[in-house]
Amino acid sequence: MIFRLPTMLQTFSAGGNSLKIECDNLIIMKQTKELSEFQTYAGVVSLGAVAGLRAMMAPALLGYFTTRRANRNFADFTAPGNIALVLGLLAAGELVGDKLPDTLNRTAPLGLIARIASGALVGGFICRKQKKSIVSGITLGAVAAVAAAYAGENMRREISERTGIQSALLGAVEDAAAIGLGVSALQKL
Repeated sequence: MIFRLPTMLQTFSAGGNSLKIECDNLIIMKQTKELSEFQTYAGVVSLGAVAGLRAMMAPALLGYFTTRRANRNFADFTAPGNIALVLGLLAAGELVGDKLPDTLNRTAPLGLIARIASGALVGGFICRKQKKSIVSGITLGAVAAVAAAYAGENMRREISERTGIQSALLGAVEDAAAIGLGVSALQKL
Protein backbone atom coordinates (compact mmCIF):
# COMPACT_ATOMS: atom_id res chain seq x y z
CA MET A 1 0.00 0.00 0.00
CA ILE A 2 1.48 3.37 -1.01
CA PHE A 3 0.41 6.80 0.21
CA ARG A 4 1.47 9.94 -1.65
CA LEU A 5 1.40 13.25 0.14
CA PRO A 6 1.42 16.59 -1.72
CA THR A 7 4.41 18.86 -2.01
CA MET A 8 5.79 19.94 1.33
CA LEU A 9 7.95 22.87 2.31
CA GLN A 10 9.58 22.90 5.70
CA THR A 11 11.89 25.59 7.10
CA PHE A 12 14.09 25.10 10.13
CA SER A 13 15.99 27.98 11.69
CA ALA A 14 18.65 28.10 14.37
CA GLY A 15 20.33 31.34 15.43
CA GLY A 16 19.94 33.28 12.19
CA ASN A 17 20.72 30.35 9.89
CA SER A 18 17.86 28.60 8.20
CA LEU A 19 17.54 25.36 6.32
CA LYS A 20 14.80 24.92 3.77
CA ILE A 21 13.71 21.40 2.78
CA GLU A 22 11.38 20.95 -0.14
CA CYS A 23 9.93 17.64 -1.23
CA ASP A 24 7.96 17.17 -4.42
CA ASN A 25 6.33 13.97 -3.21
CA LEU A 26 6.65 12.12 0.03
CA ILE A 27 5.98 8.43 -0.35
CA ILE A 28 5.09 6.30 2.62
CA MET A 29 4.94 2.57 2.06
CA LYS A 30 3.39 0.03 4.36
CA GLN A 31 5.84 -2.84 4.61
CA THR A 32 4.65 -6.40 4.77
CA LYS A 33 6.86 -9.40 4.61
CA GLU A 34 6.24 -11.49 1.49
CA LEU A 35 7.26 -15.07 2.03
CA SER A 36 7.71 -17.88 -0.45
CA GLU A 37 5.27 -20.77 -0.36
CA PHE A 38 7.98 -22.97 1.15
CA GLN A 39 8.64 -20.49 3.98
CA THR A 40 4.96 -20.09 4.70
CA TYR A 41 4.17 -23.80 4.69
CA ALA A 42 7.31 -24.63 6.72
CA GLY A 43 6.06 -22.19 9.35
CA VAL A 44 2.60 -23.76 9.25
CA VAL A 45 4.02 -27.27 9.71
CA SER A 46 6.24 -26.08 12.56
CA LEU A 47 3.36 -24.40 14.40
CA GLY A 48 1.13 -27.39 13.66
CA ALA A 49 3.75 -29.59 15.33
CA VAL A 50 3.78 -27.24 18.32
CA ALA A 51 -0.02 -27.63 18.51
CA GLY A 52 0.44 -31.40 18.47
CA LEU A 53 2.78 -31.24 21.44
CA ARG A 54 0.82 -28.61 23.38
CA ALA A 55 -2.64 -27.74 22.02
CA MET A 56 -2.77 -24.16 23.29
CA MET A 57 0.89 -23.27 22.77
CA ALA A 58 0.72 -22.53 19.03
CA PRO A 59 -2.17 -20.02 19.26
CA ALA A 60 -0.67 -18.53 22.44
CA LEU A 61 2.70 -17.94 20.77
CA LEU A 62 1.01 -16.49 17.71
CA GLY A 63 -0.98 -14.21 20.01
CA TYR A 64 2.19 -13.14 21.82
CA PHE A 65 4.02 -12.37 18.62
CA THR A 66 1.13 -10.31 17.29
CA THR A 67 0.73 -8.14 20.36
CA ARG A 68 4.13 -7.94 22.01
CA ARG A 69 6.41 -8.07 19.04
CA ALA A 70 4.35 -5.73 16.82
CA ASN A 71 4.39 -8.24 13.97
CA ARG A 72 2.19 -6.50 11.43
CA ASN A 73 1.83 -9.64 9.34
CA PHE A 74 -0.48 -11.15 11.96
CA ALA A 75 -1.85 -8.06 13.69
CA ASP A 76 -5.52 -9.03 13.55
CA PHE A 77 -5.12 -12.52 15.10
CA THR A 78 -5.68 -11.09 18.56
CA ALA A 79 -7.59 -7.95 17.65
CA PRO A 80 -10.66 -8.47 19.86
CA GLY A 81 -9.82 -7.66 23.45
CA ASN A 82 -7.25 -9.57 25.44
CA ILE A 83 -7.29 -12.80 23.47
CA ALA A 84 -3.50 -13.08 23.62
CA LEU A 85 -3.62 -12.98 27.41
CA VAL A 86 -6.36 -15.61 27.58
CA LEU A 87 -4.46 -17.87 25.17
CA GLY A 88 -1.31 -17.44 27.24
CA LEU A 89 -3.12 -18.38 30.44
CA LEU A 90 -4.64 -21.43 28.77
CA ALA A 91 -1.21 -22.50 27.49
CA ALA A 92 0.30 -22.04 30.97
CA GLY A 93 -2.49 -24.13 32.46
CA GLU A 94 -1.83 -26.83 29.90
CA LEU A 95 1.89 -26.85 30.77
CA VAL A 96 1.01 -27.49 34.41
CA GLY A 97 -1.79 -29.94 33.68
CA ASP A 98 0.41 -32.03 31.41
CA LYS A 99 2.62 -32.97 34.36
CA LEU A 100 -0.24 -34.28 36.51
CA PRO A 101 -0.55 -38.07 36.78
CA ASP A 102 -4.24 -38.26 35.84
CA THR A 103 -3.93 -36.20 32.66
CA LEU A 104 -5.43 -37.88 29.60
CA ASN A 105 -3.20 -38.92 26.74
CA ARG A 106 -2.88 -36.34 24.01
CA THR A 107 -4.04 -38.96 21.52
CA ALA A 108 -7.32 -39.56 23.37
CA PRO A 109 -10.18 -38.25 21.24
CA LEU A 110 -10.72 -34.96 23.09
CA GLY A 111 -7.02 -34.14 23.28
CA LEU A 112 -6.46 -35.02 19.65
CA ILE A 113 -9.44 -32.94 18.51
CA ALA A 114 -8.07 -29.93 20.42
CA ARG A 115 -4.66 -30.36 18.78
CA ILE A 116 -6.16 -30.75 15.30
CA ALA A 117 -8.28 -27.62 15.79
CA SER A 118 -5.31 -25.65 17.11
CA GLY A 119 -3.02 -26.68 14.24
CA ALA A 120 -5.73 -25.98 11.69
CA LEU A 121 -6.47 -22.57 13.22
CA VAL A 122 -2.89 -21.30 13.16
CA GLY A 123 -2.21 -22.88 9.77
CA GLY A 124 -5.25 -21.29 8.16
CA PHE A 125 -4.55 -17.93 9.74
CA ILE A 126 -0.91 -17.82 8.64
CA CYS A 127 -1.80 -18.80 5.08
CA ARG A 128 -4.59 -16.23 4.91
CA LYS A 129 -2.22 -13.48 6.03
CA GLN A 130 0.47 -14.61 3.57
CA LYS A 131 -2.08 -14.86 0.73
CA LYS A 132 -1.49 -18.58 0.32
CA SER A 133 -4.05 -21.37 0.13
CA ILE A 134 -6.08 -21.34 3.35
CA VAL A 135 -7.21 -24.92 2.76
CA SER A 136 -3.57 -26.00 2.45
CA GLY A 137 -2.73 -24.17 5.67
CA ILE A 138 -5.60 -25.76 7.57
CA THR A 139 -4.71 -29.21 6.23
CA LEU A 140 -0.96 -28.94 6.86
CA GLY A 141 -1.46 -27.51 10.34
CA ALA A 142 -3.90 -30.27 11.31
CA VAL A 143 -1.79 -33.10 9.85
CA ALA A 144 1.38 -31.79 11.52
CA ALA A 145 -0.50 -31.60 14.83
CA VAL A 146 -1.62 -35.22 14.59
CA ALA A 147 1.87 -36.43 13.61
CA ALA A 148 3.52 -34.49 16.44
CA ALA A 149 0.92 -35.64 18.98
CA TYR A 150 1.62 -39.31 18.26
CA ALA A 151 5.38 -38.85 17.89
CA GLY A 152 5.65 -36.83 21.10
CA GLU A 153 3.58 -39.29 23.12
CA ASN A 154 5.49 -42.32 21.84
CA MET A 155 8.92 -40.72 22.32
CA ARG A 156 8.11 -39.58 25.84
CA ARG A 157 6.83 -43.02 26.84
CA GLU A 158 9.79 -44.85 25.26
CA ILE A 159 12.41 -42.58 26.80
CA SER A 160 10.75 -42.85 30.21
CA GLU A 161 10.53 -46.64 30.04
CA ARG A 162 14.10 -47.13 28.77
CA THR A 163 15.86 -44.62 31.01
CA GLY A 164 13.65 -44.44 34.08
CA ILE A 165 13.41 -40.64 33.75
CA GLN A 166 10.12 -39.41 35.16
CA SER A 167 7.50 -38.52 32.57
CA ALA A 168 6.95 -35.10 34.17
CA LEU A 169 10.61 -34.19 33.66
CA LEU A 170 10.44 -35.31 30.05
CA GLY A 171 7.29 -33.22 29.75
CA ALA A 172 9.24 -30.13 30.81
CA VAL A 173 11.84 -30.87 28.14
CA GLU A 174 9.01 -31.28 25.64
CA ASP A 175 7.57 -27.93 26.76
CA ALA A 176 10.88 -26.24 26.05
CA ALA A 177 11.13 -27.92 22.65
CA ALA A 178 7.59 -26.82 21.72
CA ILE A 179 8.24 -23.23 22.79
CA GLY A 180 11.58 -23.14 21.00
CA LEU A 181 10.13 -24.54 17.78
CA GLY A 182 7.21 -22.11 17.88
CA VAL A 183 9.34 -19.05 18.57
CA SER A 184 11.81 -20.03 15.86
CA ALA A 185 9.03 -20.51 13.32
CA LEU A 186 7.32 -17.22 14.16
CA GLN A 187 10.56 -15.26 13.97
CA LYS A 188 10.91 -16.42 10.37
CA LEU A 189 7.35 -15.52 9.40
